[in-house]
Amino acid sequence: MRKKWKVEEQSRFMKRLGTLLQKGYTLGEALEFLRLQFSGKVKDAIGEAIRALEEGDSFYRVIRGFRFDPLCAVFAYYGETHGQLPESLITAGEMLERKYGQQAKFRHLLAYPVLLFAMTVGVFFILQTRILPQFVLLYENFRVKPNRLILFYLWLNGHYPQIFLAVCLLFSVLLPLFFKWGKNVSPFERQRWLAKLPGIGPFLMLWKTYYFSFHLSQLLKNGFSLHESLMVIRSDPEKKYLRETIDRVHRVLFSGKSLPDGVREIPFWLPELAAVIEHGQLAGRLDMELESFSLHCLERFYERVERLLKFVQPLMFSLIALWIVLLYVSILSPTFEMINRL
Repeated sequence: MRKKWKVEEQSRFMKRLGTLLQKGYTLGEALEFLRLQFSGKVKDAIGEAIRALEEGDSFYRVIRGFRFDPLCAVFAYYGETHGQLPESLITAGEMLERKYGQQAKFRHLLAYPVLLFAMTVGVFFILQTRILPQFVLLYENFRVKPNRLILFYLWLNGHYPQIFLAVCLLFSVLLPLFFKWGKNVSPFERQRWLAKLPGIGPFLMLWKTYYFSFHLSQLLKNGFSLHESLMVIRSDPEKKYLRETIDRVHRVLFSGKSLPDGVREIPFWLPELAAVIEHGQLAGRLDMELESFSLHCLERFYERVERLLKFVQPLMFSLIALWIVLLYVSILSPTFEMINRL
């Protein structure tokens, strides 16, 4: 199958396929119809998908074969399991579109600051290699002592190889240690560790809570018992950490406690999730309340992303501006001192 689909093709394919299934097409008929709308390698890939389905492969495996974004594979897996494949595919397409739209916006916001930073690095290099040595000679002639910032720049200029070697040595030591730690630690423990990180933690907790609560709500809505729903989530082929996560919840349930008590044992789910489950069970509409809460988590996640995007560009501009000001001050302050001595 095709090595990689463009993001726009993935999103369009998922939404069109979901819409056709909603209109009553079978999966094979919908794919055959979509095959007429695409061309080239995409058309060939859809043809291979049809043959794979005829041979008994699941649609989830077909999507994996397309090497789509993992988000698409996840929604295909759950959609096939709980019977709401059309809605799941449309949701996946919309989320993929939104996800990569934000990534494109982030790249656009960073484009100018990165260009400005690269130009500043170029100016810094010229300053280090061409201008500073001339100023040092001038300072010596006028017996003016360079300030600490210029001395620091001069030290950098004379120690580039040593600094580069030290950084390479540091990474050569830390990276193997990090990968060895990753192999020795379970997926659950990795998620627990990530949830504690100051910058990443809140984003991860919102997404993990959304992921669990949304898919649990869809399984319950389609007639699965709570135990069956948890077992389906435990078998999620894309999220290995969920196996140990659900096992921990089960241990709490087998000890005679409630599901909210088990949910509270998971450190990378929001604390509010336990309260939502408790209220939903009491009200007799757990599936509806979980679905509503999951969408609330998703909106909060995207709001945080938007705030981050608005914060990053001004921060980069401020740091670059500060760097430029320091460069000017380091050059001009001794110059003014020399002028005063004339």
